[in-house]
Amino acid sequence: MTDRLWLRTVAGLLAGIFAAAAVVVYLGINQRALIASLHGVGEEPLFLAAVGGLVLMALQALRWWVVMRPVLDLRYGQAFRAMMVGFFFNVLLPARGGDLLRVQYLGKRTGISRAKLLGTEIVDFWSDKWGWVAAFPVVCILGSPPSWLFRALTLMGGLVLGVGLLLALMASGLLRRGPGWLTNLRDGFAANNWRRLLVVETVIAPLPWLWETFVIVVAGHALGLDLSAMQAFAALTAFNVATTVPSPGNAGSFEAGGTLALIAFGVPKETALAFIFLYHLTQVVPGFVGGVLVLVLEGETLFGRRSLFRLRAPALPEVGAAVPEAVDAR
Repeated sequence: MTDRLWLRTVAGLLAGIFAAAAVVVYLGINQRALIASLHGVGEEPLFLAAVGGLVLMALQALRWWVVMRPVLDLRYGQAFRAMMVGFFFNVLLPARGGDLLRVQYLGKRTGISRAKLLGTEIVDFWSDKWGWVAAFPVVCILGSPPSWLFRALTLMGGLVLGVGLLLALMASGLLRRGPGWLTNLRDGFAANNWRRLLVVETVIAPLPWLWETFVIVVAGHALGLDLSAMQAFAALTAFNVATTVPSPGNAGSFEAGGTLALIAFGVPKETALAFIFLYHLTQVVPGFVGGVLVLVLEGETLFGRRSLFRLRAPALPEVGAAVPEAVDAR
């Protein structure tokens, strides 16, 4: 099992590196010009971007917390720490394996079906994509989008509609037959009523997208880029689409997508790649370090072991809805 995991991790990392290398070769990026673009980088905008990355994670944790609460009554602080640990493992594992690990951990600790928790996780994923669709017209007020962004809207809208119909069908109870794990998965879909989802989709889900658009605009000043909100949103969309390449921490694929988007707006190719690389670091490093700190300070809670530094971790309050179910999808 461990060997297969390492194999997938290495394969995903190689795929991401290949994507970035292909873009570098295709664009003919000059190494000296790339290094030169890194001289004189402003530190303050990058620091603000790093802080903004933590705020972004807090907004994502808020969305997940609201979606998950009907199934698991965690406090928001607990949800934020769990999100940070999941981010830590997403940096190490391909295909967002940290999200699945978070489901596994919560299911094991509370006795709640992992399939039911996975159902809420899928609803949260759908809510995130719907947030992009909802944020798009807001950003359009601030600038005219490129034509390819409308094609992305069609693609994302189709994905949101298709997954939404599937979730509605599963939650309706029409598919009552099937194995126990399918029933639990359906219960996870149905846990949120339409009022709660309406608040999530219209108020909470667009916030991470709009906030990160602002963060990218601020971070651009580190390399002297005066990006508009639409340009930042387009770059954000591009590197999110590119991260379908399942590399750990989106290494390589993030840089490939974001660089191509900025070049389309006339940003010099070496400057575009340098900026996306530095911005990626500002988003990965704080969350990764935060995940490490949570693991160290709460080692007993997370893995049933002492902290690496043998610190006495305070016991977390009891988690609600901890009654084991008869059938547990493992």
